[in-house]
Amino acid sequence: MKKIAFILLIVLAAGTLNAQKAKRTTAYNYLRNNNLAKAMEYIEPTITDESTMGDPKTWYYRGTIYLQIATSDDPEVRALSDNAIEIAYESYSKAKELDESNEYTNDVNNNLLVIAQAFYAKGVDYFNQNDFAGAATNLERTFLISKEFGKTDTVSAYYTAYASQVGGNLEKAKEYYNKLIEMNYKKPVIYIQLSEILKSEGDTTGALDLILSGREIMPMDFDLLIAETNIYLQKGDTKNAIQNLEKAIEQDATNPSIFFAVGTNYENIGRFEDAENAYRKAIEIDPQYFDAYYNLGALFVNQAAGILDSANTLPLEETQKYEKMKGEAETLLKESIPFLEQALQINPDDKTTIASLKEIYARLNMTDKLNELNEKLK
Repeated sequence: MKKIAFILLIVLAAGTLNAQKAKRTTAYNYLRNNNLAKAMEYIEPTITDESTMGDPKTWYYRGTIYLQIATSDDPEVRALSDNAIEIAYESYSKAKELDESNEYTNDVNNNLLVIAQAFYAKGVDYFNQNDFAGAATNLERTFLISKEFGKTDTVSAYYTAYASQVGGNLEKAKEYYNKLIEMNYKKPVIYIQLSEILKSEGDTTGALDLILSGREIMPMDFDLLIAETNIYLQKGDTKNAIQNLEKAIEQDATNPSIFFAVGTNYENIGRFEDAENAYRKAIEIDPQYFDAYYNLGALFVNQAAGILDSANTLPLEETQKYEKMKGEAETLLKESIPFLEQALQINPDDKTTIASLKEIYARLNMTDKLNELNEKLK
């Protein structure tokens, strides 16, 4: 009886082994007939059964089934699995790990490249939905798959870093920005964004060193020059900041954006006359430069506001001084009007410019101008 029982166990084990292999074959046949729901149903039990889970064929079939689901044009088919592309990736990776004879290597490698593109598209979709963590995860997978094939995918590496930064995962962002620098990816934005992270962590010295290393590689890049200038301003190093602004103008005296940026930085350190000259130069080069007109107008408005704030702190008996300061402020407000009006002419829908002009017209009792503007808004 013991021998008979032992023989029965062997028969049962063989039957189980054959049953699982039969399921795998059935899954493959359903795949060939494009019945992916059934293919998925039959392949799943085979990945947990000891008789088939160690066979690369099992994982290869599974990867192919889920890849077909993920890339199908039919929404109902794609709805069969929420994470089909991830399952396909995991399955193919397992197939490669088990495939000592390289029977499936070529097919798996070709399909992994398809999966890399799918991860990239998924990452872009997540990014557009403001799911930056999901975007970074999928874009990083694209980078890692490309790396398996010896490819340097700087695009997916950059967007992994950027999505991580925007999503608040600064460690991941730093990791990938540094990878890009190691890969000799000569783009100023890498150095600038990584320096912003370092500054946010209080490492101003590290941020400056990074920008300086970028400038050694790209000495004529304007954005790096301005980034360096901003760090000097943050450190209170006005001397070096001004020297950089002068260098910026020397680099390209025909670019209105340079004069605009220079004007903004001069304004930030309180050199209003230099800021005014820079904004005027930007307008001279580009008469339709909205931002330069607006900033020039705002430059006068902000100075007027500062004077009025000081005037309002005067003792009540200092009426004469108050009236004098009020007059100075109103003169500055009048100087701002032509520039703000020109800005509004260039961009008639800008709400900030409209609000500024309405406040100035009301303060200066320019009723006709105020009524005219209100009529236009109707």
